[in-house]
Amino acid sequence: MDILDKFLNFLQNNYQSKYTINAYYIDVCQFIDYKKTYVINENDINAYVLFLNKNKKSPSTIKRKLSALSVFYDFLKKSGIYNFDLKGLVRPKSPKPLPKFLDIDETLSFLENVSSLRDKAIISLLYSSALRVSELVNLNIEDINFSNNTILITRKGNKQMSVPVSPKTLNILKKYLGNRQKGSVFLNKFGKRLSQRSIENIVKKHAKKTLLKDISPHTLRHSRATHLLNNGMDLRILQRFLGHSSILATQIYTHLSLQDLIKAYDTFHPLNKKD
Repeated sequence: MDILDKFLNFLQNNYQSKYTINAYYIDVCQFIDYKKTYVINENDINAYVLFLNKNKKSPSTIKRKLSALSVFYDFLKKSGIYNFDLKGLVRPKSPKPLPKFLDIDETLSFLENVSSLRDKAIISLLYSSALRVSELVNLNIEDINFSNNTILITRKGNKQMSVPVSPKTLNILKKYLGNRQKGSVFLNKFGKRLSQRSIENIVKKHAKKTLLKDISPHTLRHSRATHLLNNGMDLRILQRFLGHSSILATQIYTHLSLQDLIKAYDTFHPLNKKD
């Protein structure tokens, strides 16, 4: 009796629903056919999720397939055949309303109509590098590398990462910083580091004035991700750019069509194309 036959026997002895038994068995068979082996690691799972996504499988289908694999690898572990814990991996969440995002024309209009140099730098950087508010607030001048167009930010879990910034945004930053060479990038009128609430209020104020919309800083992050994906960025690259630990978290942006991979960062940047 091979492993798949043993797994089917396990399902029949432990599950009552014929639908579940059949679905889990087929899901595992399809995965083994895809991978040609049951020996895997977390990267293999991420690659499989990407494969399923490109084949237009729904989040609920992907979630079920991962559940089936979780049961399968738990069975292998308890049977002493192979030890891999899939239970700790992130599952796709149930479908939610898509995040708000601005189209490119709205983004250009938003940026062009902010008169305050500081506020323009804040909004440009939030969009250009798809930053979370906390990443922007904690940014120091020493973290900006003007020579290679990158900034060093601290992601969730205190992980540091260099991310690209558009040349146009860096020019705005240079003008805003003037002769300052160290310390917090964004300051309030008292010379202190801006708070997250202040950043949120700045974005909302200008958005209501220019776009007549109520948006948050995270809307700019969503917009950036949407524009990149719609212009051809590969989902794996977008995952790293956004700092998502799992590609499953990046899937929400796949409501737009994917085109061929374009490697150069500047090629993806919609604002650079308008220069």
